[in-house]
Parts: sequence; structure tokens; C-alpha cells
Amino acid sequence: MSMLSSLQDPILPIFMALLVGYGLRRIKFFEVSNAQAINRFVFYVAMPALIFSLVSKVPLHQIDSPTISVYLLSEFAVYGGVALICTRYFKCSAAESVLIGMAASFVNHLMFVLPIARNLYDFDAVEPIAAIVFVDVIIFCLTVLFMDLLRAHQSQHLGVFKPNRFILMLAKNPIVIATALGVFAGLFPSILPSGVHTYAQFLAAAAAPAALFALGVVLGDQPMRPIGGPAWLAISAKLVVHPALFLALSGMVDMKSNWQTMAFLVAAGPCGAMPFVIALQYKIKSTVIAKAVLVSTTLSLLSLSLLTA
Repeated sequence: MSMLSSLQDPILPIFMALLVGYGLRRIKFFEVSNAQAINRFVFYVAMPALIFSLVSKVPLHQIDSPTISVYLLSEFAVYGGVALICTRYFKCSAAESVLIGMAASFVNHLMFVLPIARNLYDFDAVEPIAAIVFVDVIIFCLTVLFMDLLRAHQSQHLGVFKPNRFILMLAKNPIVIATALGVFAGLFPSILPSGVHTYAQFLAAAAAPAALFALGVVLGDQPMRPIGGPAWLAISAKLVVHPALFLALSGMVDMKSNWQTMAFLVAAGPCGAMPFVIALQYKIKSTVIAKAVLVSTTLSLLSLSLLTA
């Protein structure tokens, strides 16, 4: 497959869902409140269904541990490095720095990379990406834990952190619930009726297009100029440093070929939208993250086309 044909299908059509949302917001045809309603459906219904559907099909005993370990190591390195630079050099707040670091390492795998990989590689893409999604829930939980600790530190109950409140918050999170149910369904496949999987697959099909469209509408309401140093740092770390670091580290261990290919493709993907969602949830400045998501997604049209050619 040539770079041009890869760009033409499937990369550009999937990106168009975001671009249409962005354009419709810019001409004031859609309001941000509309996108928030769509995003609420995605976050609480469609995305959990997609995560459940993916994780339930991953044979945990067949996960290629070297690939996942190297991916996590490269992800943590980029996360921590970018967060530290944002704090020390760009003087961002601790909370914003952490979320920019997360944006630089946390890929938009479910909504962008997975549909592309499925079209190009069929079902060979599902297990490796689902395994990365599974371990990325850990990154998500750690980030939410930090945000909760920071909020507790800045509140009138200075330094007071209530573990039961954090556990309850995670227990009610649809992403965490879907992951836990997916693991349970994978370990005990005969317990759940087949209709549960049919339901999950049916709703999962709506997750990527709806999420990208809603994200486009929200990004269309954000000021994009100037892009600024912190956003460019996150963009370059995501599209260049993360895949390069994964590739360098992967040469030190033996990996299954298809797992290495999929993990590298995910590492080269654009900044994920989850840090943006967390920023909105905790009322943290989200402009830098919004710019990083939009610009990295646009630039990944070329980078992913080149890598999948």
C-alpha cells in the first residue's frame, strides 16, 4: 500500500469526522453544549462498550509482556519528561504540567489509531491495541489519583486525602468499570450470554465517529493562535520522541512481530483526548492540551500515512 492510498483510505476519512465537527463549530452550526451531550454519551455508554468488547477478547495469558513493558516504559518516560519541562521551563502549574505530560504520552488509540489499524491489518490489530488500552487504564487511574491529591492539598483540608473517596470515584468511573467487566468476561466467557457481547459491539461502533465529531466541535471553540511552546513540546514528544524511544528500547528485547508493529503504530499516534476530558472535569486550563490534540492529529495524517504505506 502506497502512502497516498493509505492517506486516502482509511486515515483521511477517519480524520474527517473530527474535521467536520471542527468546521461546523467554526460556522456556529453546532454549539459546544451539543458536543458535550454527544461526549457524555460516548464517555458513559459507547466508549465503555468498546473497551469491554476489546478487553474481553484479549487472552491475558497470551499478552506479549516484552512489548507491553517497553511500551509502558517509553510512555512513562515521555509523560514524566514533558511534565517536568512544563513545570521547570514553561512555569506551568503542577496540574496542567501533569496533564500536558499525559497528552504527550497518552495516545488517541481507541478513537483514531484502532479504526485505522483495523482497516489496514484486520483483526491482527485488536489484541495488541486492546492490551495497551488495558494497561493505559492504570495511567488514567494514577493521573486521577494525582489530581485528587492535588485538589485535597489545595483545599481547606490541606494535605488531607481520603482513600475511600478516591476508591469510590474510580469505582463509579465507566472506563474502569468496563475494563474490570471485560477482564471478567475474558476469564469466564461462558457466564455472560452472547447478547451482552452483541450489545457491546453494536454500541462500540458508534464510539469512534461520535467521539471524534464531538472533539472537533469542542476544539473548534478553542483559541488556536499562538500554539505556544508547551503545546509544541507535547506534539513533538508524541509524534517523534515516543515512537523513537519505543523503537530504540524494542531493539533490546524479543517481541512478537505483530505486537511490535501495532505498539509502534500506537506510539506514533496523536495526543489522546482523555487529558482534555480530565482537565474539564477538574477545571484545569485546557487550552494547551486542545491545541496539542488538534495539531498532532492533523500532523499524524502524514506520519501515519508514511508509517503504514
